Amino acid sequence: MDRREILKAFATVPFLGVFVQRYFVDHKNRARIRAQESSNFSDVLSEHVQIPSVKKSVAGKRIRIGLVGNGARGPQLLRGLGFGDPEWVARKFQSDGKPNQTLREFYDQEDLNVEITGVCDTFSLRAEEAANIAASDHRSGGASPQIAPKIYPTYREMLDDDNLDAIVIVTPDHWHAKMAIAAAKRGKHVYLEKPMCQTIEEAMVLRNVLKETGVILQVGHQNRQQASYIRAKEIIDKGLIGTVSSIETYTNRNSDHGAWIRGIDKRANETNINWEEFLGDKEHVPFDLDKYFNWQKWFEYGTGPAGNQFTHEFDCVNQVMNLGIPSRVVAVGGHFFYKDPRDIPDVFNASFLYPDKNLTLTYDCSLKNSRQRDKTFLGEAGTMEVNIGLAVFPERNTAERRRQFPSEGPSYTYHPRMAHLDGVSSATSKYYEDRGFLYTYQGEKRIDTTYLHMKEWLTCIRNGEEPSCSVDKGFEETVTFRMANISFLEKRLVEWDSKNEKVI
Repeated sequence: MDRREILKAFATVPFLGVFVQRYFVDHKNRARIRAQESSNFSDVLSEHVQIPSVKKSVAGKRIRIGLVGNGARGPQLLRGLGFGDPEWVARKFQSDGKPNQTLREFYDQEDLNVEITGVCDTFSLRAEEAANIAASDHRSGGASPQIAPKIYPTYREMLDDDNLDAIVIVTPDHWHAKMAIAAAKRGKHVYLEKPMCQTIEEAMVLRNVLKETGVILQVGHQNRQQASYIRAKEIIDKGLIGTVSSIETYTNRNSDHGAWIRGIDKRANETNINWEEFLGDKEHVPFDLDKYFNWQKWFEYGTGPAGNQFTHEFDCVNQVMNLGIPSRVVAVGGHFFYKDPRDIPDVFNASFLYPDKNLTLTYDCSLKNSRQRDKTFLGEAGTMEVNIGLAVFPERNTAERRRQFPSEGPSYTYHPRMAHLDGVSSATSKYYEDRGFLYTYQGEKRIDTTYLHMKEWLTCIRNGEEPSCSVDKGFEETVTFRMANISFLEKRLVEWDSKNEKVI
């Protein structure tokens, strides 16, 4: 008798039916685990991790781009597009007068065949700085300098200009959806920094507009280009750590900068900041430099730890396991340590339930501790920890398993490249390097993940393809982090009605 006939025969005997069912499930699981244990990872996994965007071609139409917002992230995105900030370049020369590794890598980037035709910022001095970067002599891939782009008073005037194919949005969170929707309605492609939207309602509108217009949107999660996550997905897909029951993610930071106290530009005042444009449709409040520069401290303009930091972790996990939107979320936290004006929590914990996948995802955040922990996938046959590299630790819960794996260390480790970390200088850069958000490696070459992510977006525009972090991925992320924020703010369990697409 085969398995199906045996189960059918015992189906009318409740106790024996359950017993036999469990026997076959356990037998199947043990057989799979034995197969995993007997396999050498190097025999099962592909020899090399190939990052798809590395080989993508930049041939085709020259794409004209507008930049909206030139705060801390703006110059980084301009470098990803191939435009070097002269002040940044000057800091990257060593004592011997030679460019350091980071600057060499910038110059080695491929010319992405783009032109910056417009810039705007509510702080006029930063708009001027963006224009100077775009027109500088410091270009990657041997590209020639371009003429200075036009500075627009607002993004609306920029979008009305036909001399624009695409827009890069690097603004406070409360502007993300509004600008992206306006750009899509005008047929402009969009690169949008995370989180994609501030609310679920905005995400629905943006998703619909993009489906109607065919505009290509890439959410700015450059970790999509990280080799370690590509390898982690292969390990999961091949069942090498067995069925995953729990995933743990973290953010620990212990500095003013890490707590979104980003400083105030001494040049700023009411004459060179367009305060009304910054506020948009938010409640009018008097001019406030703290709110302008440190907007992430308020839910009114930002999205708290869930939108600002958990979204990084969620997208990393989502690309590995394709989790999608959870069924239920509960979140707690508090504003315990920072006594400056703010309403976001500095300690935040959330749990996300996926009953259809038989697992939970957890997130823990502290802005008063800097101990770094990896994203951790807990499987029946092993545990996988992932950041810029990864390690797999086998389960050792039986005598047989302990004989097979006598060492308590990892049975498999992967790092795309351990050398050449000299380009990481500041504590903030080191933090993002360790988290896997700055660089990845292809063979012997270290590559800026932002550059690769923007290259993928531009290739998709030219070829009419869907990017790796599309509006659908951004929608899943928006709903997920927003459920956590609703739970925290309303002090209740939150559920997702997938049929009607609404929180209950």
